[in-house]
Amino acid sequence: MKNSIRYIVAASLSIAATNAIATEGFDFWGYFRAGVGTGADGSASNSIGSSDFQKNKIGRLGNEFDNYAEIGLGKELNNDGDKSVYIQTMFNMWDGDADSVSNDSPFGWENMNLQLRNFMGMGETSWAGIRQYNKGYYIDMNDYFYWNQTNVGAGIERMNLGAGKFSVAVLHRDFENEIGTDTQHSKHQINANNLELTYDSLPLWEGGSLALGYKFLNADPSADQVDEPGSGEHDYSDGHAFMVELNQAVAGTGFNKTVLQYYVDGSAAQGVLMGAADTLNGNVKSGSGYAIRNYGSIPLGDRWDLSHAINYAAADSIETWDNDQLDATMFGASAKLAYHWSEITRTYAEVGYFADEKTENGADYDRSGSKYTVAQAWSLGRNQPELRLYASYFDSDNDNWSDSSHAFEGDDSDDTWVVGVQANVWW
Repeated sequence: MKNSIRYIVAASLSIAATNAIATEGFDFWGYFRAGVGTGADGSASNSIGSSDFQKNKIGRLGNEFDNYAEIGLGKELNNDGDKSVYIQTMFNMWDGDADSVSNDSPFGWENMNLQLRNFMGMGETSWAGIRQYNKGYYIDMNDYFYWNQTNVGAGIERMNLGAGKFSVAVLHRDFENEIGTDTQHSKHQINANNLELTYDSLPLWEGGSLALGYKFLNADPSADQVDEPGSGEHDYSDGHAFMVELNQAVAGTGFNKTVLQYYVDGSAAQGVLMGAADTLNGNVKSGSGYAIRNYGSIPLGDRWDLSHAINYAAADSIETWDNDQLDATMFGASAKLAYHWSEITRTYAEVGYFADEKTENGADYDRSGSKYTVAQAWSLGRNQPELRLYASYFDSDNDNWSDSSHAFEGDDSDDTWVVGVQANVWW
């Protein structure tokens, strides 16, 4: 019954989206990626393990084996010249397999919010609801949001203040934690709220701008989630996250961003875990961490483009609620070279490498891996929706890592390959 309702809702939304295109005054936008692939162990999911292989560190091209879509509609409800009221909606769909079986295609909301624009006369947007808030802090080639994700909340965004733009928001984002006995654990949703302050678009020099950010994340568990330490229940630490981002325009159409982030207590492990700064880690009691990121896209002439992403993070003196002591580092780098044969076809070559190290209760562990992808793409113009044919080879050294000694083909192999066809579409 639930699946029937889900598909009725999805069909209704699709019909509404189609009608909205033809209705004057509606905005219509979205994104999806979808395709098919096979690998060394019979399918892409079997080869990689039914999920992407460290794509936040080594790149997403030829390394995404799910289907995902976002369909958005927006409507300006009224406008008196310099003020307006806007309603924004967007639903999403995720399917982790290739067959889209009825119990594996969950739908959810990415946006459902009301926006009051310029009501204070400072160019700001006041909003409340579900929103992809401040989503520009994002490394596209790694599909990694290092500052924000979709949140429920309210705030005032991009208010003209001095030379830059100020934003403040109160956001709600639960996190999961396992609670139970030594032999049986279950996941519980722990309530959490955070206060975010950002000041961005601050001009420095020609083509250069600065963004500053701070988050306070407050864990708010219920009484029955902390009362029985013998069953794995415990208190939860608040967290703090800080960010400085330098954005530099390069060669007209290119850009380069350098990001520094610092994390404290319940947020301390987010850098080394490649997590977003708006989420707490329920296992971390205390500690600190930092991350250094550099990414961008640079044109190398009429036919060549180079994109890159480098992430390094460390966490020091981490103490967990299980009384474990940890230090950790993470390094990931990826680079994608594009050659444009014409305005409708191009060839990509993307390589990536990562290395993780940790010391847990005095024992040292490390793992590393790499990815090599070639892809041929077709579209009507550069930076337009593409159809891609790709082949990828993955290699991993996981010997002394605590999770598994092998990464691929059902934990039986240190390397694997996949080939496939994918659509990557936005509008």
